[in-house]
Amino acid sequence: MKRFSALKPLPGFCMAVIVVFSLLVSSCKKTVDEENYGDYLLEYEKVSTLSLVSIQLLLSTLNQQYPDAGAGSLITNTQYGVDVYRIKYETHYGDSLIEASGLVCIPMAGEAFPLISFQNGTTTLNDNVPSLDPYRTEYMLIQSMAGNGYVMVMPDYIGFGASADIVHPYFNKECTDQSVIDIIKAAVELTNIGGITASCSGNYYLMGYSQGGGATLSVLDAIENGPDPGFDVVASSCGAGAYDLASVTEYYISQETIPSPLYLPYFIYAQQVYGTIQDELDKFFNEPYASRMPGLFNGTKSIAEINSQLTGVIQDLLSAEVIEDFTDGADFAQLRNVMADNSTYAWNTVSYINLYHGTDDMDVPSSQSSAIYDDFIELGVSPDRVKFFEFEGLTHNTGIIPWGVATILWFNELETK
Repeated sequence: MKRFSALKPLPGFCMAVIVVFSLLVSSCKKTVDEENYGDYLLEYEKVSTLSLVSIQLLLSTLNQQYPDAGAGSLITNTQYGVDVYRIKYETHYGDSLIEASGLVCIPMAGEAFPLISFQNGTTTLNDNVPSLDPYRTEYMLIQSMAGNGYVMVMPDYIGFGASADIVHPYFNKECTDQSVIDIIKAAVELTNIGGITASCSGNYYLMGYSQGGGATLSVLDAIENGPDPGFDVVASSCGAGAYDLASVTEYYISQETIPSPLYLPYFIYAQQVYGTIQDELDKFFNEPYASRMPGLFNGTKSIAEINSQLTGVIQDLLSAEVIEDFTDGADFAQLRNVMADNSTYAWNTVSYINLYHGTDDMDVPSSQSSAIYDDFIELGVSPDRVKFFEFEGLTHNTGIIPWGVATILWFNELETK
């Protein structure tokens, strides 16, 4: 285990990002194609072009705000402008074929590049997903990383963007794994289209934070242990992820208050809609909160808006029966089983995994990362293959950018850039 010292975010960074990109990002007219591009890609449109200068300027601002994060190396390694595409692709939701969406960022060069799939953290507002809000600060940063020489893929997740008519199946492994694997395949098909000179080299990487950290490890598990997806992953970076959902729930129940109460309601309501939980919401939650939930998780409200309609006081939010009997009560066996089915556990991985977590994370306890790291090691996985890094003094929110910079630096090292 390795520790990173605290990196404090400075005021003004988000505004600096907005200014940089409002000046230097060129938007492109919408052009939707309706031809047959392959088995997965349905439509694409170029939404913007990030010039080499704009990317370097953004990373210079990042380096000024986070001088100890190592962004200077990213500036040095930025060699390409980037075209950003919004795509629709085909994937599965249960037994149904549906359209999903996301962003694909492609370096502007006739070379073969490795591909990174970025899984974002918890989102509740449809307007805030990558394909519909490409100028959101964290999404612009990820787009910029393509300038280091990567095809960057950013799925919206099922339930957002092109599939917004579906309630997002929050932390549902089957839906998440398939939608990420399928957008990667769609992105490869996009690079084969005439007029796009870049191609994929055959090296694949995964990265994600918070919900995306859990999703990243889940997708890697599916790739290595499920039906052959047709590609292998070199390395995965998992930041502040929840991996064992039952143990996270036990952590929440043990607290008097939690800073962001929406996580457990989001999961239970989404699983109820998906059909894996049959019990009514008032079995798990007290009123008035139980009755509010269908109106909270319909894609029209932000995380802050949802939290304001709930309560962080555990005894007020959760039913007394959940608090008393969740761990071993027969009435909650179905919930525990659903959580187990959608958790990710250690296995004998053949790729590289880095786990990152802030020591002051009160949303997802750092024990989630340390415990699964220990499990990998106990299985006999080499500590050279799976590593755990602690961000000393960082919270769930302040760990995001240091994790992102550390991830790309690590991928660059593996690619010997």
